[in-house]
Amino acid sequence: MRIPTFACSQLPTSLLVLLFTLLGGLPQHPSTVVYAQDTPVLLNGITSFSINTSNRVLSFSLPSSAQPVVLSIELCTQVDGQDGPKFFVAANTSPVTSRATSRATSSTRTAGSSPSTAGPLDNSVEIDVSGGVGYWNSVNSLENGGSLQVQLDSTARGGPWRFTVGLSIRDPLHLRSDFTPLFGDSTGTSAVLFSPPLPGTSIPLEEPTFPKYELPDAIPVPPSPPSAATSTNNTLLVIPTTSLIGDDGYFRSNLTSSTCFLESLAVNALNQPVVTNSSLVLVDQEEGWRTRYVVSGLQPQTNYTVYTISTTLGQSNVVTLSQPAYFKTKTSGFGCTLVHSLPFCPKVAYAAPFPPLTGAAASTGYDSTNFPPGLQQQFVSSLGNFTASMKTFRCGQDLYSITQSCASCERAYRDWLCSVLIPRCGEVDPSPDPNVGPIDPPAALVARVMSSTNTTDSSPRVDQTVFGGGGAAVEQYNELLPCLETCHAVDRACPPVVQWRCPRKQFGAERSYAVGYVDNPGDDFSGGGVEGGGTTGRSQDEFGNVWCNAIGFARARRRSDDGPRPSRVRQY
Repeated sequence: MRIPTFACSQLPTSLLVLLFTLLGGLPQHPSTVVYAQDTPVLLNGITSFSINTSNRVLSFSLPSSAQPVVLSIELCTQVDGQDGPKFFVAANTSPVTSRATSRATSSTRTAGSSPSTAGPLDNSVEIDVSGGVGYWNSVNSLENGGSLQVQLDSTARGGPWRFTVGLSIRDPLHLRSDFTPLFGDSTGTSAVLFSPPLPGTSIPLEEPTFPKYELPDAIPVPPSPPSAATSTNNTLLVIPTTSLIGDDGYFRSNLTSSTCFLESLAVNALNQPVVTNSSLVLVDQEEGWRTRYVVSGLQPQTNYTVYTISTTLGQSNVVTLSQPAYFKTKTSGFGCTLVHSLPFCPKVAYAAPFPPLTGAAASTGYDSTNFPPGLQQQFVSSLGNFTASMKTFRCGQDLYSITQSCASCERAYRDWLCSVLIPRCGEVDPSPDPNVGPIDPPAALVARVMSSTNTTDSSPRVDQTVFGGGGAAVEQYNELLPCLETCHAVDRACPPVVQWRCPRKQFGAERSYAVGYVDNPGDDFSGGGVEGGGTTGRSQDEFGNVWCNAIGFARARRRSDDGPRPSRVRQY
């Protein structure tokens, strides 16, 4: 059979061009290549995208910039334990408006599919997102812009895989803080928690001077938060630890540095906790302002992992994820109530043996609005008597220490007074992790019985008549003793005229204080031994273990190693 032939002159010019192009007959030139439209990545913003098996290759264009840029990517989804998409980025070497279709791509904003065999961009580098977040710094300016390509492996099934892309000039828009949230304390169903200190909100201590040597009022008026605090929006994530950590103590997913992944875990958790109250508070003015949260709806005897997400308004939508902190709720029969947000004792944030509250207050606890007036009056009277005695020394005129002053003496005494006037409840964990065992060393707990006389070791520290009616607040409880270092801090800070003395270990100090946890007891004289040289070196850690009541918080940071984390975190 003879195949008919045609003269070129018999075909239209447009059809000839198309045939020669398809057959490779026309010379290729950059100006004649057909381009597919890429999705632009916005500068100074974070945008969410997704990729699935019907569209395995996505391409994005980076805008030109006269300065180096930082590209950050967060992977939000892990699908059935499969490897997520790969991310390739490259700086363009010549001006282009989009990338050639030789790699056949499409974006999440356009329909269509792409072959799974497309290779990475020319001269590109792969961004490592194995921990849930990855970064790329252009080093030099992007005069001709850049390209980002996202590829899903041909073996991937299911989906979609969600991810976010941020682009900025200086710092990445996805930041990771070195600090953890701070755990105040918990009951069986509620907890008080704090964000890390907000950047730029610390207040230096100002030493009073003679002749107007004034100390703070017994009940000071809290200052107004600065703009650096009010312009920061903090979001608290409280996630059951079993959603993050398996029975072997290792994380179930490698995306634990991803903000959007953690947000999805918190939202999808069963029995999701509720933040019943939050406000900006100044716990320690040298550390700065924090956001305080009261969380309810927790499950008794349950381990939780806590993160905070901070967004600073007006700073290119920067999102900062904290390091994790851990805690375990008490048993359902735990009878003490949370106390917090007291202007005269700003560092108090724990459960105390106060009468149970009802109604809306039951989920928020005691604060400055409902604190027992009789106990507050005892505080004012004790602090007033102490400062009057201290001021017999010529504060601001005579020098008794090169590091201490009457002002630091008053601060140390205030902390000590809060710790003894507002006792902290604790609890022995009835179900410690069998693979780890009880906390070592054990917490300094002493059983208290309300019906006992004031001459016994089990008598309560607080006179129950301050609650009105003379009735017992809690019939019996375990008190977490104050750290002996709170007493030593007063001795170190105050002038000799106050004649402050702390009990010694060999003479029954352990009956009233937790001895040797934070500081080494040393030679057993008042003042203790090496600071931080005790059996634990601190009063509490980032895993929620609390050994004694220090009226303050341990500045805990997460360990830098990648080893196993405790699968059950004990709280006392």
